[in-house]
Amino acid sequence: MKNNVLVVGAGPTGLVLALWLSKQGIPVRIIDKNTESSQSSRALSIHPRTLELYQQMDLAEEVIQTGYPNVQLNLWALGKKRGVLKLIEQGKTLTPYPFMLIYPQDQHERLLMRHLEKFGVHVERSSELLSFTHHAEHICAEIRTLQGVEHYSVRFLAACDGGKSPIRHLLRLKFSGG
Repeated sequence: MKNNVLVVGAGPTGLVLALWLSKQGIPVRIIDKNTESSQSSRALSIHPRTLELYQQMDLAEEVIQTGYPNVQLNLWALGKKRGVLKLIEQGKTLTPYPFMLIYPQDQHERLLMRHLEKFGVHVERSSELLSFTHHAEHICAEIRTLQGVEHYSVRFLAACDGGKSPIRHLLRLKFSGG
């Protein structure tokens, strides 16, 4: 079996997982049904715990240098300012990154893909997981690519395909919340 993990979805979650696995020497394949990466931002900030993970992956400083640290939040309700949360004061004893980093998703994805490509892993665009079957030692995935339908055997399948995940629907798993 060439690849140990098939990552479905090349947003920040799938890209980080693929990068982390690659850094651990675990073979990975990452597919995404979209023809190109995000050209807009659906997510605007990176939280301190993510920056701590990025520190372990030697990414934190590069991300911080190109992002914008937000050290406080103004809290509003019914059109009135109700308070201020000074993140830097609240978090300085908990983390080396006591702020939320403003970092647009499209820029974030480009950075992660660039680092992933250093391991020879490229996002396979216009590739969609159609179905899969679970067996004792592997998973058989049916993937539609630009070349046609491919049957692919893999040890693990990672659903990083968002809130409307087809994988979750195929498994009949609920997604409580919004």
